[in-house]
Order: sequence, then structure tokens, then C-alpha cells
Amino acid sequence: MEELIKKIQKGDEVAFKQLTQSMEKDLYVIAKLRLKNDDDIKDAIQNTMISVYKNAKKIRNIKYFKTWMFRILINECNKIYNSNNRKNNILDKLKVNSTYNNYENSIQLIDDKLNFESIINQLNYDEKIIITLYYHSQFSCAEISKLLKININTVKSRLKRAKDKLKKQYGEVEIYEKK
Repeated sequence: MEELIKKIQKGDEVAFKQLTQSMEKDLYVIAKLRLKNDDDIKDAIQNTMISVYKNAKKIRNIKYFKTWMFRILINECNKIYNSNNRKNNILDKLKVNSTYNNYENSIQLIDDKLNFESIINQLNYDEKIIITLYYHSQFSCAEISKLLKININTVKSRLKRAKDKLKKQYGEVEIYEKK
């Protein structure tokens, strides 16, 4: 991925397209946590990718590229979410159930998404984002702390609280630890 990022920093559009395609699913999952409307999700992802492309040369440490990109996405989602709330947009109140439009042909991806969503649906937004970043996107607590700009101990306590809620709700269902 580092070579791909270096190419992007030099303005390589093909490399940028490859990165976009490889990150599309992860970006969608994170955006879906905050936004319910597919159009808003696509807007947030598109705005993120535009910002990433325009500002890729500015990032100094390539190992934080993914974290930087997710931070931009979260900020974009928050802008759209707050904008919708201020406008009292009725579309924000409707729950959009169709997800992964780009992955219609993959039943497994849809099943995974539905299972994951149904499991974390009992959590609040702060817990959902941390669980998703930790388990789905494989970020460490330290990386999540930097990404969300919160104390690492806050991340750990929210992660523990979320796991405890899920254990209580689903009883014998194991929540696997990353190795």
C-alpha cells in the first residue's frame, strides 16, 4: 500500500483509482455508522476521496495515510449529519435498509453486513464507531484514539463497555479478540 500512496502523492490517477476501489467497502461501513441515507454516504465518501486526492502530497508519514483518510471521512460524515439535523431533513429520519449496492452479487458480504449491523445496533454511536474501527478496520486502540481525537483510555473504556453490552445482550456469543 505504501508504494500506491507514493504514486498517489506524485499525482498518479491509476494508483488513486486502485486505492479507492480497495478502500470502498471500509469507507462505506464507517460512513454508514453515522449516516443512514445512501446518497449522503456516497457524498461523504466522494468528498473524502476528493480531499484525499487534493491533499495527498501534504501527508508526511505514509503509515498514517489510512488513519488520515478515515479522519477526513468522519469529519465529512459529521458535516452532512449536522447539516441534515439543522435542516430537519425528513430523509434523515427514514431508515434506509438497502446497503452495499455495489456488492449485490456477493451474498456473503450482505450477510456479514446484516449480521454486523444487527449485533452493533444495540450500541450508541460512540461505541459503534470504536467497535467498527477496532474489529472491522483492524485499528489499534492507539490508532483509534488519534483518529477520533480522544484519550486512549476513553477508547479502551468504550470498547470494553460495548463488548460488555454485546455479551450481556447475546449471552453465549463470543466476541473474538484480535491477535
